[in-house]
Amino acid sequence: MEPLRPTTDESLHWTLDVSLLGSPIVLRQTAGVFLVTFVLVSLLVSAIFALEGDWGGILPTLAVLAAVHLGLLLGALAVMVLYFGNRIAMAFTLDARGVLSEVQESRAHKAAQLATLLGLATGNFSVAGAGLLARSGARSFVPWKQVERVRFDDARQTIYLANGWRTLAALFCTVQTYPEARAWVERMCKA
Repeated sequence: MEPLRPTTDESLHWTLDVSLLGSPIVLRQTAGVFLVTFVLVSLLVSAIFALEGDWGGILPTLAVLAAVHLGLLLGALAVMVLYFGNRIAMAFTLDARGVLSEVQESRAHKAAQLATLLGLATGNFSVAGAGLLARSGARSFVPWKQVERVRFDDARQTIYLANGWRTLAALFCTVQTYPEARAWVERMCKA
């Protein structure tokens, strides 16, 4: 874990290991990916069955899809624990333009690529989608002008930046880095 350090260009930078299963937002977003793919695949399959006039086949097929997606979700949680050791290294930089979040773990990049390839090769779009989301979320920048709401979780030392309907970024801090990061966010998001 790297301590908080201001840089010469008026920015704030820190790195830390984030607990995957200990973070509500990580769990919520992981479950959300699988839920959205389950709903989309279910709608597609149900439409196909309905067009074929096989109404009786819809519920059993949805039950199988639900079991498959639940198994994939449990597999994703197992990967978080067994492969990543329930930790992932992240870096955060705050400057006058916005917030940069970066996954620093090379294993995460490799796992995302593998999930995407395996998902596409096997026709499992839930896994491929999770891999693509992981790859796209490995580095994200949120301009301050997009932030409409800020929520401070003092107990978890986490700052949530949101627009009107979703969380744009979660700034994970340590006990030592949280006060300075909170002051920086409060200054940049006065409104």
